Amino acid sequence: MKRVSILAVMKKIAQDLEVSLKFKRSVLHQEKLKEFDQVILSGMQLPKISPCADNDACSEMKRKAILAMSGQEFHALLEKIQSAHSAICANNIQDSYLLPDACDKWFNAKLDRRLPFQEKHAIQQASILGNLETLGIIWSPDSISKTSIHSEYINGIGHGKEIEQLKSHLKVVEFGAGRGYLTHMLSDCYGIKDIVLVERRSYKFKADRTLRQTEAINLERLRIDIEDLKLEAVESLKGFYYAAVGKHLCGPATDLALRCCLSEQNHNKYVSEDTSRGGNHPYIKGLAIATCCHHLCQWKSYVNKHFFIKLGFTREEFCAVTWLTSWALDGEHCSDHPNGVKVGTNLNVCKPTEDAANVHDVGNIIRRFKPAERAVLGLKCKELLDTGRLIWLRELGLNAKLVNYVPAKVSPENRLLLASNG
Repeated sequence: MKRVSILAVMKKIAQDLEVSLKFKRSVLHQEKLKEFDQVILSGMQLPKISPCADNDACSEMKRKAILAMSGQEFHALLEKIQSAHSAICANNIQDSYLLPDACDKWFNAKLDRRLPFQEKHAIQQASILGNLETLGIIWSPDSISKTSIHSEYINGIGHGKEIEQLKSHLKVVEFGAGRGYLTHMLSDCYGIKDIVLVERRSYKFKADRTLRQTEAINLERLRIDIEDLKLEAVESLKGFYYAAVGKHLCGPATDLALRCCLSEQNHNKYVSEDTSRGGNHPYIKGLAIATCCHHLCQWKSYVNKHFFIKLGFTREEFCAVTWLTSWALDGEHCSDHPNGVKVGTNLNVCKPTEDAANVHDVGNIIRRFKPAERAVLGLKCKELLDTGRLIWLRELGLNAKLVNYVPAKVSPENRLLLASNG
């Protein structure tokens, strides 16, 4: 039996107390979330809804709600999705497959292989960082000696004119960090020294040990749910610019991360022009979040409810849209299925015949879908959800875009939400 010293127990209690003081709890967060949504939805009459739409609805609840629809209601929903996608999402997403030179050593066997290496994950990580570099949020080592770009950002910080000086004051917050491999590549290839990892689960084989072996790196891992996180309470971020990153933030985690970074500063345009190095708030410079698991999205946490309400969707229909996103991942993700089918295709199933519209069993209607039709409809629903997030960021004054950051063969969950301030 292992003996636990009183000193170790007291130290653990002190650490837990410090964490509890740093972060607000979920109840307080949800109260502020409701207040924020009231501002967005003020003056709008919401339809009467079922308990499924009020609470966190699991996939089974969403499926049952869809199967409880009449045939006409289901086809009306499909037509609404088709119409909304054609009006809002046309040509909204571009391909941006990037493998930056700064990450070459990860693919040329120059990396210390004490950590697990899977090429498909490294390709995704490199493309996320390459897109961040394209936005001017991070800089490769080569660019430091060649240029003095982003002078207005440098002057705003007030730390000279060298990019190396600027880079030393940029923090990175990785949401849903898992084992921290994305940040490991970021630090190794781009020289980022100040890192905050946010993850509610405990993992073995983390990159933390390797990162901590470098004395210049300041690494802080916060084991907390994103919805409970208050960035202003993190001492290491106060008064600094930071970039927010996330690889596959599942469902509502994307929305919670966006709110965590942005909603607290909604009256201050999200970024101060002069931090003066003494501010009490962190200042976001940009973000790159790879979205996924849209079927887990929830109405209460989704950032742009106004977007769906304006398009005529009820909360119940929002739940249905999230469930239908799972169809995008049905079957094999090869070149001709499902991403090989053009998402802009008008599906025949979205324009039913009179006989089909009178069918009462939604289950029978669903079974009539061809695999390609299911895939396209699922992709359209995913694009609607991500487009709502994109528009939300733009409405806040950020330069935002949505891209496919890797081919579907590498990962069918290949959407990357990018945004920068200036």
